[in-house]
Amino acid sequence: MKQIYLFLSLVLLCACSGSDEELSTVAQQPCPALELTVSAGGFVTGGSIPSTRATDNGAATTFESDDRVGVIVLEDGTLKGNNLPYKYNGSSWSFDAATVGSENTDKSVYYYDNKATKVTYIVYFPYSADADGVTSLDGDGGLKSKFIPKADQQSEAGYRASDLMVWISGSGSPQKTLAATLTHAYNSVSLLPEVYYTLGNGQDFVQPSPAISDVNFIMDGKIVYPYKAADGSYRCILPADLTNKSVRCFYTFDKTTYRKDLTVSLAGANTRYSSTQRVNAGTYTFANARVGDFYCMSGSTGYLIPGDAISFSANMNCIGIVFKAGREATDNGTYTDIEGREMSAINGYVVALQDVSSSTLKWADRNGQYDFWVGTSTSDSNWQGYDNCQKMKNGGDWSIGHFPAANACQKFGTAEPYLRYAAPAGSSGWFLPSCGQLWSLYKNRDVLSGQINKLKAINGYGSIGWFIGDYYWSSSEHPANGYGAWGVHFGYVDVGWHRKDYGYYVRGVFAF
Repeated sequence: MKQIYLFLSLVLLCACSGSDEELSTVAQQPCPALELTVSAGGFVTGGSIPSTRATDNGAATTFESDDRVGVIVLEDGTLKGNNLPYKYNGSSWSFDAATVGSENTDKSVYYYDNKATKVTYIVYFPYSADADGVTSLDGDGGLKSKFIPKADQQSEAGYRASDLMVWISGSGSPQKTLAATLTHAYNSVSLLPEVYYTLGNGQDFVQPSPAISDVNFIMDGKIVYPYKAADGSYRCILPADLTNKSVRCFYTFDKTTYRKDLTVSLAGANTRYSSTQRVNAGTYTFANARVGDFYCMSGSTGYLIPGDAISFSANMNCIGIVFKAGREATDNGTYTDIEGREMSAINGYVVALQDVSSSTLKWADRNGQYDFWVGTSTSDSNWQGYDNCQKMKNGGDWSIGHFPAANACQKFGTAEPYLRYAAPAGSSGWFLPSCGQLWSLYKNRDVLSGQINKLKAINGYGSIGWFIGDYYWSSSEHPANGYGAWGVHFGYVDVGWHRKDYGYYVRGVFAF
């Protein structure tokens, strides 16, 4: 069991003396500070090694700043330390006088007394003023009666408020150092729904899916809404008064609702009942495409890996990210794939993982000339990038070679160092995006750049990156003249036209 240790120094002053005779002659001396060492234990699952508390709440690896524990001290059954709040500041704990002031109570630090007998210490988390006057864990008026698991545990706050953790000292002797290992006072149930796909390359893909919805548990005929942890599982704290040993778990995927019954014990504490449920979603095809999906290659054939992937196979060969799923409504162009066949459907559009050149490129250049009117789309919101580049190929005396930006996109993946980006069979091949397509990339920059950063953590993808923040050329010309074309600046929000002989950066896209 991995434990997280936190140190709480209670700076206490009290009367400490070696014998009764000394009381009349020796002045009161300060006691040593009481050190409280707290470890947060995890639920035991099926008798295995407990998980860490971080795994349990799915949010933190240590107690968070401003967390509070409560300290209760009994001397011979008499309450001497009444639910004392201690607050964590990120590195240490101290008596929380501010909370005491807001409660308008007379609570104060408990003074260590080496003469005290039958001393019981209770440390619990999370602190609540409702525990004032509490002297036990169980029974009427005990801690559990103040921390009844909530019906709505969807938020982290609701889940943690339901998850009472307690340590009770049974030594009976006054202690200068308490070694408190908090354990869960209730049991827990956890359901992990996984979506199972067969990818286009024949491999299986399984992971928690954000497409899971409407998760709820039925206990004794009552609905409990669980907390979604970082690993995709849905968890809730079980009440102690369950009468039915079966917890019914419901979740929805793709308009179908699934059910799983989990058997739990009605006794004990600190046990998690877990189940992983797999939903077979069939083959993940191009028709399933979503923004953020990874477009990968198997030989010359492309396939998609869902964008919510947490881990990737060793032979993954990603060449781009889907930035638009389905055909854009304003894209009325006719597409031909790289084999020369008309594309009957457009499933989406992919942006390359890096620029097509390490240097800037001109939009047009024919022996120094640049003011040739090609007749491409002129709107700054159009999606005719593919058609625009086809017009550059058929420019009469001007060929595609006279349009450096578009030409570099067309050749992307045909020579080093970009061979890994060879255009997939059945796709349109790489082309210079229109102004509207570039603007779509800018609007989706958070998702797309985040996906590229995921890939950068994988060996072999260190050279990729998001748009550097400067101007990028589009394939759209300015409507008022033959020497200008539209560009988008990715460093600040700017769509503007510029002379075609200017050097700007270039990123390719393709339709599939």
